[in-house]
Amino acid sequence: MEQGFPVEFLLLFTVLIWIMYFLVYVSSPKNKVNQWCCICGLLLSIGVLKEYIYMSGMLADIRIELFGMTYWMDEFLNSVLTAVLYYLSMPCVVILSMYFCHVDKKAPRCFCVLRILVFLPAVIFALVYPINRTREIPVADPRAFQIVAVYNLVYGVLATAPILITLVRERQSYLFRQRRLVSVIGLLPLWYWLITLFLFHLLELEHLYKLWQGNAFILLFLFLYYVRHLFREGIWGLRLNREYFEWSEEPAALTNNTMYMVHMLKGETAKISWCIQSLREMGVPETEEMLDIIQRSVGHVEEFARRSGLYAKDLKLNLSRVDMKSLFQEIAQECCQEWKGKVTVEVDEKNGFLYCDYHHMKEALRNLAENAVEAMGDEGTLTLSFHVPGKHVALIRVADTGPGIAPEDAARIFEPYYTKNPDSRHMGLGLSYCRKVAAAHRGYIQTAPAKKGTGTEFTLCLPLGHRMKKPGPRGASGH
Repeated sequence: MEQGFPVEFLLLFTVLIWIMYFLVYVSSPKNKVNQWCCICGLLLSIGVLKEYIYMSGMLADIRIELFGMTYWMDEFLNSVLTAVLYYLSMPCVVILSMYFCHVDKKAPRCFCVLRILVFLPAVIFALVYPINRTREIPVADPRAFQIVAVYNLVYGVLATAPILITLVRERQSYLFRQRRLVSVIGLLPLWYWLITLFLFHLLELEHLYKLWQGNAFILLFLFLYYVRHLFREGIWGLRLNREYFEWSEEPAALTNNTMYMVHMLKGETAKISWCIQSLREMGVPETEEMLDIIQRSVGHVEEFARRSGLYAKDLKLNLSRVDMKSLFQEIAQECCQEWKGKVTVEVDEKNGFLYCDYHHMKEALRNLAENAVEAMGDEGTLTLSFHVPGKHVALIRVADTGPGIAPEDAARIFEPYYTKNPDSRHMGLGLSYCRKVAAAHRGYIQTAPAKKGTGTEFTLCLPLGHRMKKPGPRGASGH
């Protein structure tokens, strides 16, 4: 470790850091924590970048003149990048910590002042130790480097302590696991860098000077850790869904088989219904009760066939401009007319319209609403909300205050025919249909426990759709 890694490895290390923190940013570009984490990651990558530029000798023979002075390009660039790394990285980490701990929302005035004050030491360092001479500081003035080292370590503690305190306070929160994952990716490489670069210097462990480059292995581990969680509960605001299909067979085989089954069931139930009607016409009173049972069973089979056919068919969308408030009110009236609970409708005042297939969207949301009402029983609160957090994204939320979904069922609720309800009316097709509708609109559906720890919340994340197709004939009426 005294010689460090080859320069080619340093370049790969730099690219790995950039990819890692770029993914963090694109996971939720408008989230302040993501934004500042990306900024901090890019600043910390300067250490590897300047090492690569200097050790590779790519700029060794180039001279530049600035303000009447001549510099070797590699020496000057190394000095400037060192100043940026040592002076600016940790103030940015502190700002990241404040956003993570919601200081901007809890104390906005204090936050506005603090985010300026944290850069004050960096300004002082730049005046006392000019950026064109920072490379000379450790050799020419070791005490100055000790001051800079202590400054970075103290800022590291000031940034880390609030994050850990926040995690302890929120350990019972639904968001705790997600925020803990975020903390690991943010703090682990940071403290490895602080300890190996500054603390080892303060302890005069010079033979371990290049140990900071071991951060490459930590970042590689964190990259794999990040990708793993992308396909599980998601991380940094992004989640990817895996979909398996049989690539060696005809893709329409399952659909064709399902439609064949539906056709067969419809034919057989029609015969049974005809027989029931014929038996009723005979007027045998002793058979009426049994005929009623058979008729109900036939009805269940017919409904099963209808829903199976609906699931198996490829959805063809007829997009139109739908007034979501009116749609919610229709669903509430149809599903909750005799229900004793409370229905809350929340729709953005500025943008309450969505370009979607009215009939499929209504059927999907009605499925969710009916499930919610049934889960709550006679009383509770059903929330139907529509919000537009960005220019091209809409969020539809259906939440209830019922008993919630058991953890062992949460991973399978969207599977076709999966149901834990013994009632024959529940065939396990409603939620799979909802997911199919969301996918047809180029979106997705996810579920989570309600914020207070009870109930269930389904969220459909959909594109607003205004670029998908021009408004159809329902555009004027909002239906």
